[in-house]
Amino acid sequence: MFFIAFFGIQDKDKYIGTCNNIICPSCEKLGRYEIHKLYRYFHIFFIPIFRWDIKYMVKTSCCGSLYELDPKVGEEFEKNSDIEIKEENLQRVNNFWPFKYCSNCKADVPAEFNYCPYCGREL
Repeated sequence: MFFIAFFGIQDKDKYIGTCNNIICPSCEKLGRYEIHKLYRYFHIFFIPIFRWDIKYMVKTSCCGSLYELDPKVGEEFEKNSDIEIKEENLQRVNNFWPFKYCSNCKADVPAEFNYCPYCGREL
């Protein structure tokens, strides 16, 4: 965050919603998509004035894979959460999420861990 007196620039991660009963493109298990909107904004007195660098990210619940969602589909999902998110609307993102995902206890674990500190299972 950049802050001087009464204005600044800040990054925001806004949770939008979920899309249930999907087949994961990575592990082919039944799960759900968790959709987030990432953007940077300029604010005055903590009131957002304008946004840029808007991205829609999708994380799977089964294996924790991370995808970037087509911006047009992301905007539509933001307006109407009943739309279907298709596999061709997703682009795999590597090394973006700073966590590994434990499929046993469903926890986010820092990427440098080889074993889950919560349940002890190998990641």
